[in-house]
Parts: sequence; C-alpha cells; structure tokens
Amino acid sequence: MTTWLTLYYTVCVFVLLSAASGFLYWGLEQSMDQEDRDYIAQKIQVLTLILQTRPLDRPALEQEVRVEGQIAERSRFPFLSRVLDESGQTLLETPGMSPMLPPSVFPDASTAEPAQKRWRSPQNVPYLLGAATVSSAVPDSRPWRIQAALNAGSEDDILVRYRRDILIVLVGGLLGAAALGAWITRRGLRPIADITSATERIGAQQLTERIKSGPWPKELLSLAVAFDGMLDRLQEAFERLSQFSADLAHELRTPINNLIGEAEVALTRSRPAEEYVRVLQSALEEQGRLARMIDSMLFLAQTDQARAALSPMKLDARTELQAVADFYQALADEQGVQLICEGQADIVADPLLLRRALSNLLSNALKYTSRGQRVMLRASGGLGSEATLSVIDSGIGIAAEHLPKLGDRFYRVDPSRTESPGGAGLGLAIVKSIVALHGGRFLVESAVGRGTTASWVFPARMPR
Repeated sequence: MTTWLTLYYTVCVFVLLSAASGFLYWGLEQSMDQEDRDYIAQKIQVLTLILQTRPLDRPALEQEVRVEGQIAERSRFPFLSRVLDESGQTLLETPGMSPMLPPSVFPDASTAEPAQKRWRSPQNVPYLLGAATVSSAVPDSRPWRIQAALNAGSEDDILVRYRRDILIVLVGGLLGAAALGAWITRRGLRPIADITSATERIGAQQLTERIKSGPWPKELLSLAVAFDGMLDRLQEAFERLSQFSADLAHELRTPINNLIGEAEVALTRSRPAEEYVRVLQSALEEQGRLARMIDSMLFLAQTDQARAALSPMKLDARTELQAVADFYQALADEQGVQLICEGQADIVADPLLLRRALSNLLSNALKYTSRGQRVMLRASGGLGSEATLSVIDSGIGIAAEHLPKLGDRFYRVDPSRTESPGGAGLGLAIVKSIVALHGGRFLVESAVGRGTTASWVFPARMPR
C-alpha cells in the first residue's frame, strides 16, 4: 500500500509539474514570438514612414538601415534590413546581410499587408523575416520593397536553458515527491501498523483483549470498533464451542457407559434368553437416544449456516398450530391433557422449520402438564406488525433462575421436575436456532406451580 500510494502521489506531482512547466514554456515561447513580431513590425513601420514621407532623405534612411543595424548587433535583437526598388535591385541594406539572407528567402509582400515568417539558415541560425511593399506619397514615384530580419538565436538559447531548467525541476520534483510521499504514506498508515500489531497479540488465550481503546484516527475508529465486534462474536463462539464440546462429551459418555456396563454384566456369565432380550432392548433404547441426540446436533450445526436455505412463505398461523395439535392429539388424550387452539395471524416462515419448532414446544408442554389440565396454542398479530405464536401450559412451571439459560445447548433444569429425564437438553436449543433464522425472538415466561408460556415473536418484516 505504501508503494502504490507513493507511486500515485509521484505520478500526480509529475502530471501537475509537467502541465505547469509546459504551460509556462508555451507562454514564454508565445511571449517571445509576439515580442519579436512586434519589434520587426515596428522597424518596418519606421522604414515605411521614411519612404512614404521623405523618399529623398537618404541620410535618414541610411541611419535607420545601417546605423540601427549596427547598434542592434550588440543588443538582444540583432536586426538587419534591406530596401529594394520595384525591379528587385538592392538600394540599401545592412552591411553583410546578403551572404546570410538573400532577397529570395523573404516572404512575398505583393499585398498591402506586411508578411512575416520563421526561417532557419543553412548555418542553423533562426530568423524572423518580414517584408512589405511601400508606395510613396510623391506623385509618379515607384513603389519600394522593404525586407527586415531579426536574429532569434538568443531566444533559442533562452528556450534551451529554460527546457533544461524545467527538466531539472521535474527530476528534482519527482525525487522529492517520491521521498515526501513515502514519508507521508508511512506516517499516515502507522495507525494501521499499530492495529496490526495489536491484533497479532490476540490469540485463543487473549480473546478478551480489544483494540478500540487506542488513540485511532476517526477514519480507523470504525474499523477498530468493527474488529472488536468481530472479536466479541469470536469470543462468544469460542466459549460456546468449548462449552458445547464439554457438554457433548458429558452427554455422550452416559449412554455409552450404560451400553458398555450392560454388555459387560451380560457377558460375565451365562444368562437366560429373556435377560439377553432385556439387555438388547435397553441397549436399543440407549442407541435410539444417541441417534436422536446426533440428529439434533446435526440439525443445530446446519441451522447455524442455513439462512440461505430457508424457504419462507406466507402462512396462516392458526392452520399451522392446528396441524401440530392434531399430530399430538393422541398423546394428549393418553395423558389426559386438553389441547386448545385459538387466535388468528398471518406469518412468513419456512413451514417445515415452523412445525419442528412448534412440535418441540408442544412436546415439552405435554411432558410437564399433569392429567386434567390443558395446553393452549395461541396466535396473535399479523403481517405489517409483529406476530406471536405461543404455547401455554398449566404445568409445574420453571424457577426464575433457570429462565435466562433456557435454549442453551444441553442445558436442562433439575431432572427431578419431570418424569422423562432422558432428554438431551437440545429441544429448546433447536427452537431458539429456528427462531433466530427467521429473525424473531424466543421468549419464555414461567412461574413455579403456575405453568409456562413459550412464545415465538415474528418481526414485522423478515430480514434478508
């Protein structure tokens, strides 16, 4: 990043310096060219004025052509001029002009307007040439032609030196821009290096460390906050994974130990066939428990990454509640528990996951509800506002200290509160994962001896 930023900065400086230098060079060249043209036009105008007003004043004409030419040789503007008659014969010229500038190289001045052009001699000397035709004010006088030349060699020297100076400025500016750009970039990116150093210190044993406490620039503060948020999620996931691994080992150890113990006891001596059948039936129950536990864990693992696989659709909540109630009706009748469905709501959900979550909630409610009592399935709200599906039982209830932990994987309330202690503590965890997939909230309200209300609150609009 430092290299690229320095390169971009240097290229920008090069473009700016080149544009500025090119503009200044063009301005100087145009200014000098215009100055030359004005100078030679002025000299032609002086000769024209003499020839028009005083055609017989030869001393004045010689003064302008010869003496002024000699003076100009020692100045910045070496000037040469020539006066020719109508036939092209030279009447007067600056001494030494003909070998360098024969009349044929000058522009045609047959029109009334003076003409100018740039010309370079065989000796590679640049000249600005001008020519004009002059008509005398004296009657019956013939016209004259004026030819004037300005040696522009000194201006070429000035432009050459200026180009050399521009090149020096460009090279020096590029080197200075590269060095300054590298220094500015390194200084500007130093907070990123500090953040990198801070993140390198964070490992599995230092997940509690954060980087947002540093004096970061405003542009990087949001990055630090976002990174700390990621660390919070990683720490939470790491702790959950560690706890999950410990709980999983504990939960798997019990049925496996049971299987091993029963098999060892059965093999210590010969036993009747009926006892072997009992051992196999017990083993089959433990294996079924293991299979259900593995199935639940696989489902939880899939739901952690399953948002893209959801197939939500608009559903009638009362219909879905009634379908789940009908499925558990036989079990409810056997336990002497009354199932009631009430309310109406329209929801958007994946129908398969919805029924699985409701089945888990209703199964738990039936476990903890005594004979002669009832379980109610209620729907309220609808599209455009929050909708709520609730499973309400009048069972033994749950103590307040357990409510915040309900839905944690493998968490179970004291097994003595139920006659079916064989659960793995994954049912509510599955419900909580399904609710989270739909962007909803899972709420549990309960009081000991008064029953429990488990609610799935749907958002007004399902998140994408």
